[in-house]
Amino acid sequence: MKLTYSCVRGWLHPPLTIPRLTVVVFFAVISHCSKPKDPHADHAAMAAGQVSGASLYQFHDKFTDQNGKELMLHELSGKYVVVAMFYATCTAICPRIAAEMLRLEKSLSVSQRTRTRFLMISLDHERDNPAALRKFIDKMRLTDSFTLLSGKSESIREVAAALGINYKKLDNGEYSHSSLFTLLSPNGEIILQHAGLSVSVDNFKAKIKP
Repeated sequence: MKLTYSCVRGWLHPPLTIPRLTVVVFFAVISHCSKPKDPHADHAAMAAGQVSGASLYQFHDKFTDQNGKELMLHELSGKYVVVAMFYATCTAICPRIAAEMLRLEKSLSVSQRTRTRFLMISLDHERDNPAALRKFIDKMRLTDSFTLLSGKSESIREVAAALGINYKKLDNGEYSHSSLFTLLSPNGEIILQHAGLSVSVDNFKAKIKP
């Protein structure tokens, strides 16, 4: 399978060929959320793309949060932000991503919590309206530290490229996507990333200054 990336606002992601039966240790886990008996049984390896190295807050596109409020990413500046991408109707990987973010939040000290927010950006701009985002929040019992966003397809693609997240919409309406946790500095720069299904809590805590 050959994946070719395009230039997004000046960042060129080179083509990458991945043999079907090769397991690449450093690559992010691809999530396929179509409710198999074992949710992870048909996962294939998929590379996370190259990150841009620039601040995520340079984007000025508008997103919509779980309350129907329009928001631009730079409005989150001033705090550390743990960010991941998901979609609300996913039943396999995405709930696990949210649970890991909750686990990280609970592990932080009180002072670290006051300086940290958690951001989940939907890949599914067609179905993930504010009501769908709120339903996911209720289902996962997410705290007030979480902001869930949906946006236009172009905006989602650009943010995914900046974070190094690959995704693809499948014929059945589900999505395959990289499982990647990213820590942003108060200025929106990437200071830590973790690929996989379990957050390295100690590594994240070490980067968040109390």
